[in-house]
Amino acid sequence: MNDHTPLLNGPRQVFAGAALVLPPATIAMTFLIWRDGLPERIASHWSDLGAADDSLPTVGVLLTALIGSGVAMLAGLALIALPKVDARTTRGALFWVGMVQGLAAAIWLIPAWLTYQAGSAEDAVLGPWIIVLAACTLYGAVPYAIYPRAAIADAHSPEPLPLSPTETGAWSRTITARIFVWVAVFIVALTIAIMIPITFEADISVAWFALLVMVVSIVAVVAFIRLRITVDWRGLRVVSWLFAIPLKRIPLDRIRTVESTELRPSEWGGWGYRVMPGRSAVILRGGEGLVVTTTDDKQFAITLDDADTPAALLIALSAPPQPAPQEGTQ
Repeated sequence: MNDHTPLLNGPRQVFAGAALVLPPATIAMTFLIWRDGLPERIASHWSDLGAADDSLPTVGVLLTALIGSGVAMLAGLALIALPKVDARTTRGALFWVGMVQGLAAAIWLIPAWLTYQAGSAEDAVLGPWIIVLAACTLYGAVPYAIYPRAAIADAHSPEPLPLSPTETGAWSRTITARIFVWVAVFIVALTIAIMIPITFEADISVAWFALLVMVVSIVAVVAFIRLRITVDWRGLRVVSWLFAIPLKRIPLDRIRTVESTELRPSEWGGWGYRVMPGRSAVILRGGEGLVVTTTDDKQFAITLDDADTPAALLIALSAPPQPAPQEGTQ
């Protein structure tokens, strides 16, 4: 069964399409509003937060932004309208299409606005507008979040474990991801190869900064080599063996549904701890895993063997308590 809904048959598809139209429409509209106050050249580069140190022709920047965002818009609308493209693929593609649109809008909106306000490209001061400039590049999260999430293929919720009202249960497992051992070894080797020339040729502060970055990277990778997953009265917990760092906690009262399914790294952003709009995952390999949907409609997935067992226990523990039958009732 295709989990994709054509463009005009669902409000969220329509709103996602509208989000794609917004960037080129905003670029065109702002030009019409500002054109009488814009000089022939607008600011295009800042070395710091002060005045611009370079400029480009206004019409050239406008056309580049319009064409870039317009082509991305058409590509995104085509993906939404095509009935044979599944929802997961469309949703992921909309994220990157929106990123392109945000970048195209950023090269026009902020420089043009600052130039319009200052009266000339040379006097356009960037200042705190750098935050808005950077935020524009994250626009892909908007159509991604609006477009409906695809149903998890072949997912199922097992029968809850039969627990009496006075019973509880606990499940725990430690998993090892050998791939992160090799990644850590590679980063250590890379650190040695980079640090030797930096130590002798670069400033000592640069060397210390580079070493700090590499050490943080190594620790982040090593933290995923062994993980302890626990299901009990506290809910679902994922803890790293390194300094007992908690990576994820989901209390029982925040759990809406629990499912087990086949997890593919390509569908969850790759290996490691992946964070995306509306969902996150700990993917150590492809294969069987657990998916928890919370009461605020966010998903968390983790690869696990025999995922049905912790799923069944979580379902039983998170179920609302049933009222005890009153005396004299059948």
